[in-house]
Amino acid sequence: MASQARPAVSQGALAVSPRLGALLVAACLALGPAAFAAEHIDFDSVAPNSDMVQVFQGRTANTDHLYGELQLPAKGTAPFPAMVIMHSSMGINDAIGDWVRIINDLGIASFVVDSFAPRGLSEFSADRLSFPAGVVDALRALQVLQRDPRIDARRIGAIGFSRGAVAAMNSSFERYRAAVLGTSGGRFALHIAFYGGCAQFARTTGSPILAFVGTKDDFNNVEVCRRDAEILNRQGTKMELVVYDGAPHAFDTNMAMQNMPGIQNFRRCAMLQNLDTFEAFLLDGRTLNPEERNRYAQTCPGRGASRGGDSRYAAAAREKVKLFLAEQFGLH
Repeated sequence: MASQARPAVSQGALAVSPRLGALLVAACLALGPAAFAAEHIDFDSVAPNSDMVQVFQGRTANTDHLYGELQLPAKGTAPFPAMVIMHSSMGINDAIGDWVRIINDLGIASFVVDSFAPRGLSEFSADRLSFPAGVVDALRALQVLQRDPRIDARRIGAIGFSRGAVAAMNSSFERYRAAVLGTSGGRFALHIAFYGGCAQFARTTGSPILAFVGTKDDFNNVEVCRRDAEILNRQGTKMELVVYDGAPHAFDTNMAMQNMPGIQNFRRCAMLQNLDTFEAFLLDGRTLNPEERNRYAQTCPGRGASRGGDSRYAAAAREKVKLFLAEQFGLH
């Protein structure tokens, strides 16, 4: 893995997935007989087509009934730290089960949110779920865990992958958090984002962020992620961007490489937007007025991308995440 010096930057999914319950039962069995059974927990969230302005202005209603699976670790005693897990467009897949095991083995509870099945969505209809609705899903899941006496409300983090990475990342933005949970509604203690988009920033809650992206990820623009990390660090948020030279999209999975010529990609998109002011600019420094911003957002996406697992980068990222969680949650 190549390494390049950058300020504040360290270098370092389309079939319908199995049912969540069966996957987590398997994960529980893998932990051994001392592991607790996964618990199905229902909660309410917003309609899948909710947009950002509706969320910010409090004009959304909790019309959708979602659920997640809570898995308590086999070791340690309550109250446990916990991680909310947000899936990619592939839905709940084997890679999510791997992360449940990794997190539980650290003595951390996991709460896997299913944003698709309760809404009748799948990988083929993932675009019907807006990114802002996914952020609300993550924050509602935080609220569920905060109310559980077995969970340490001060030590709840979010981890997400691709589409879910946007939810994990943007739930750090104070404007989203306050709109969904209220001014005193608590916050995530940390955020981990795998190969998600980086085109938005805002004032954050101050919780640390760890993000991963690969230089062969042809869904996204790596340089936009670098600039995003620089901006957030300059604002005072501790964000570490880990860039793996040669890693593709979905590198932490065990999937064979797939080429998808018809899927939308954003690798030519070089725009960042401040969600506090709605100002937008390009990597070259040029600012865009609202009309230019909307036109650019509609025209910069392209078609065609690939994805697949790579065991080298998967192993490195898992170790990085373990160290990050141990440090932030004070694990011994």
